[in-house]
Amino acid sequence: MKFISHPLFVLPVFIIFGLVSFYSCTKDELSTDPSYQLTFSNDSIIFDTVFTTIGSVTQELRIYNKNNEKIKISSIRLAGAEESAYSLNINGHNTWIKNNVELEKEDSLYIFVRVRINPNDKNSPFLVSDSIEFLTNGNYQYVKLIAYGQNAYYHTPKYFPADEPAYSIIDCSHPWTNDKPHLIYGWAIVDSASTLVIEAGTRVYFHYGARLLVKNGGNLQVNGEAENKVIFRNDRLDPFYKDLSGQWEGIYIADGNGENFIHHAEILNATTGIRIGQNKSSEGTPFVITDTRIGNMKIGGLWANDCQLYSVNCAIENCGSYAIQLEGGTYEFIHLSIGNFWSSSIRTSPSLLLSDYYLDGENQINIEATSFKFTNCIIYGNQYDEIYLDKGNQNSEYSYSFDHCLLKTTLNTADENIFSSCLINIDPLFKDIEKPQLELDSLSPALHSGKAVGVMQDILGRQRNMQYPALGAYEPNY
Repeated sequence: MKFISHPLFVLPVFIIFGLVSFYSCTKDELSTDPSYQLTFSNDSIIFDTVFTTIGSVTQELRIYNKNNEKIKISSIRLAGAEESAYSLNINGHNTWIKNNVELEKEDSLYIFVRVRINPNDKNSPFLVSDSIEFLTNGNYQYVKLIAYGQNAYYHTPKYFPADEPAYSIIDCSHPWTNDKPHLIYGWAIVDSASTLVIEAGTRVYFHYGARLLVKNGGNLQVNGEAENKVIFRNDRLDPFYKDLSGQWEGIYIADGNGENFIHHAEILNATTGIRIGQNKSSEGTPFVITDTRIGNMKIGGLWANDCQLYSVNCAIENCGSYAIQLEGGTYEFIHLSIGNFWSSSIRTSPSLLLSDYYLDGENQINIEATSFKFTNCIIYGNQYDEIYLDKGNQNSEYSYSFDHCLLKTTLNTADENIFSSCLINIDPLFKDIEKPQLELDSLSPALHSGKAVGVMQDILGRQRNMQYPALGAYEPNY
């Protein structure tokens, strides 16, 4: 076939070729306009308190090219270079510097930032700062990096049994003080015949799966104060984990007859806040818990079996199952607030469970004498019924009483000997059930509805109305 070279045929070919070449060049062309700048998802990245040597959660920074043309970022680097406490991952590469990064118009890239803080001689939180430097078309831009470091006493496992969790034995020769936080990995154990004393203002942090265990015959003595509480909580303080339940296992007091008490404490974000085994003092001294807040538990707030326990001014909030489960023993609660508005999953258990037996894994153990006494208490939540009475042994002594309490229940409350001057199925009007905050609103029916029992202060150390106190742990100044 003979090829016809006609001007009308050749012209469109050259036009098409030229257009393709033009657009190809345009697409690959990099703008050098000095007015073009990058846009960032944040102008600074802030890490909450990070414990020394432990490293942080990863935070994300997104960089946008919102200009009309493709640009080249000449360099992305940590201002502190290789000596920086921070580390970067730029588009999948772990590095402190990356050069000649091209970014199409209306496109973006990710940088992931971590920080690892070395210990120093400071006991109080200290600032660790740096910045990420961007150079584009002769322009320098910066994103600040800010972290608050904190030295700590570390309790890490020294024993690794094959069939049990890794653990360490706590040196109880000196009290834990508030000069630096304590950070627990694995199980930290108070050995038999030892007493762990924790002074006011001490903060105890637990890594995922950690637990504080007091063995049979050991003692835990927490000496918090109204203005200087002892804090037990998870060690992740970044926004996603800060208030996430189930981050550590809780405080477990094994069977024994020691002298245990917890005064002015906060126990937050565990699986079960406090678990007490058969704890009965031979001298008749009960396990004492006062002025303590337990909140955001994946399962329960307080679980005790065959125990002597005395509690004043305690508040238990938002638990995935029960707030308090008591299985046989002798218990007295004065000025207790239970506000269980758990919403992270479906809660089917009432907030308060009272039984006269417990299960030891093989058998049902019945307790011959069981007594539960509640005075000036609030037991409320988002379940239809928040109290469950379970009497397993029909021949045992099983007594309970609610004196001047506000209760959410379907129980028959007509007997004044058991339910004395109680408010039944009336909203206590807590200030905020979302946070939650169990202080009482100014219109709460629980105000001035208690009886005088000689408790002079509330959970926050405020003076109580000694003649007509409010129900629950909090005494508002209304």
